[in-house]
Amino acid sequence: MKKTWIIILAAALLWLSACGTPTAPERNTTQTQAAPVSVAAEETTLQNAFTFTLENYPRMGGSLANLPLGEAVTATVLGIKRDEANELITFAGSTTDNYKAIIDGDFDILLAYEPSEEAKKYIADSGTELEMTPIGTDALVFICSKDNQVDSLTLDQIKKIYSGKITNWNEVGGKNADILPYQRNRDSGSQTLFDKLINLGDALMSPPRDLMIDSMIGLLEAVAQYDGCENALGYTVYYYLTNMEDDKLDSSKILALDGVQPSNETIGSGEYGLTNDFYVVIRKDAAEDSPERILYNWICSAQGRELVEKENYVAK
Repeated sequence: MKKTWIIILAAALLWLSACGTPTAPERNTTQTQAAPVSVAAEETTLQNAFTFTLENYPRMGGSLANLPLGEAVTATVLGIKRDEANELITFAGSTTDNYKAIIDGDFDILLAYEPSEEAKKYIADSGTELEMTPIGTDALVFICSKDNQVDSLTLDQIKKIYSGKITNWNEVGGKNADILPYQRNRDSGSQTLFDKLINLGDALMSPPRDLMIDSMIGLLEAVAQYDGCENALGYTVYYYLTNMEDDKLDSSKILALDGVQPSNETIGSGEYGLTNDFYVVIRKDAAEDSPERILYNWICSAQGRELVEKENYVAK
């Protein structure tokens, strides 16, 4: 079958035009609801149209920070409500788990951050090739308590903190207190970004067990709420914090990097230095007329990019 995904392009254009031009607000307030789109209404006017249904919709999974995008894509092409879309997709577990799941055949398509070294090895060992297209950019950001008087760290200071060479906040302009540097579990998407962008290798210190957090929300809560949180330092991805867990910013703050505060604008321009792409992913052997290939092509299209922007991500 030739590329038959024209119907979802038309449907998405109807939906996007009805919603107006995206304004990219600082925080997303439309996480749980999307206007239904009637794909079937356009079918009779187009030849060779592909219609997504509940029965043929690809099994979608991915990184937690991409959940709002997964909901938006699913709601748009199926013409269903946002909460109904949420029930059809699975954005849980680590990023590594999600890459393993598409290799093992449990998912057909991913919206995910870069695979970890463990995931890359699993992919290579499987002999299965994946097709990946970057669709957006996010950033690794560092957070501390709002009560902390430090507002910015340099990349060199971050490296020295996480290699154990800087241990007290007074060494970076703060008060005399030990730094509590939290880390994520090795197979998480944010730890993969940390390892790539901070690039400490074997110099990364081994944290005490109680400073190793196995979930993004757990790390945010540790920095914002736990005992000793005023002295804590942690990291996460910008979109997750500012669009999905922004209530944590009531008690914590995002640190500037070398004096540059992360935002959609500074991430998109590259002025904020710790950025990396996220992807739509399918198996390379997916047939041209398969639902996952058709959906992949649309997400990579101009209309897909508009949807990425509407969800307040930084689109590629």
